[in-house]
Amino acid sequence: MSKTEVVTLNVGGRLFTTTRTTLTSEPDSVLGRMFDPASPLPPARMIDGAYFIDANPAIFEVVLDFLRHRCILLPPNLPMQAVSAQARYFGLEELLLKGEEQRPEARVKVNAGGTLFETTRATLTGQPDSHLTSLLLQGEQELFLDVCPKAFEVLLCFLRCGARKIPPGSAVCAESIGAAAQRLGLNICLESKRGPGFCKIVWTDERKEKPRFINCKMLGLKNHKNAATSDDWLLDD
Repeated sequence: MSKTEVVTLNVGGRLFTTTRTTLTSEPDSVLGRMFDPASPLPPARMIDGAYFIDANPAIFEVVLDFLRHRCILLPPNLPMQAVSAQARYFGLEELLLKGEEQRPEARVKVNAGGTLFETTRATLTGQPDSHLTSLLLQGEQELFLDVCPKAFEVLLCFLRCGARKIPPGSAVCAESIGAAAQRLGLNICLESKRGPGFCKIVWTDERKEKPRFINCKMLGLKNHKNAATSDDWLLDD
């Protein structure tokens, strides 16, 4: 019986195909001992040519992907706690450790253009569809972002509290904020009442005695449009 043998699993009524090498990649785990040909622990019982495992198939898919690739690919609406519970049941210590690192409150270090920042995973994944979130879903605890550090500082404040402001004393070029936002896939605008394609002018530059409103083009977002209606020139409450 070879470890490279293809194995079919019936997990909660759903069929999975993998290899013994994958299932035994954590040899001290319950799964590893169940499918190690040299282990005295018997494998799961066979049903119609597949090893039956009584577990949630959606969660087991995440477990199996982790055993294959050593990264947690968590689909939307599936909490990490559920994956951790199944990992604990199967004795998958490495997956448990990675899961702890991906908790929303876990801290992440970011090197933005040579300047170090520290924040939480929850802050950086505030926009689920952004490129920044996709980087975090790969399980990284340290990121290097090739963006202007002063622009990233402004964007980090935006992600933390929603403030669309360039603070007093900041030496950032306004256009670099939009460039960094586009590189990271962050939406920093608000839609105007005029409909899709139009943005409210909700950013302010507070670096002068009298703050001024700035539009998308001033932030380097060349393809955006600003509606020139009275309500669009006001900051939202």
